[in-house]
Amino acid sequence: YMLADSSDAFLEELCAHHVSGTLKVAPEHISDNVLRRMHKPGRRVFETFCRKYEAENRRIGKKQYMIPYFISSHPGCRPEDMAELAVATKALDFKLEQVQDFTPTPMTVATTIYYSGYHPYSLQKIDTAKSEKEKKQQNMFFFWYKREFREQIMTLLRKIHRADLIPILYGKER
Repeated sequence: YMLADSSDAFLEELCAHHVSGTLKVAPEHISDNVLRRMHKPGRRVFETFCRKYEAENRRIGKKQYMIPYFISSHPGCRPEDMAELAVATKALDFKLEQVQDFTPTPMTVATTIYYSGYHPYSLQKIDTAKSEKEKKQQNMFFFWYKREFREQIMTLLRKIHRADLIPILYGKER
């Protein structure tokens, strides 16, 4: 997916007349791995929208912000995906507040995967964070900027062989 040229006119109208200071959006994730399972467009669409939203507000001289909403522990979401989300949200200068852990909802494919461990159409096995420990590990990546999670996140990044992300999140590795 790419944002169509007509989206520029929509964004101009939205920013000029329909945002009262803060726009709430629900990309739900950044990782293309997770977004595919959610049947959502890839991260580039969200990143492009963020840049265009910021540029349009600058152009019209308004100080308007964006609050994104994200989900952890969606079926198939791994700590690696949450680490990717942490790095991307830092790059976008978001300090997340609107977050949620996956909640099974009746009659959805995601809930079927959550309870069975398999995708109902492909019969592919899909791991899902279910234990309190797994869910907390994923959730803490939302709050990479909070001092109380720093050591835990760095330890987990080393464990999942993504220590390369430590300097991106925290500067020089300790």
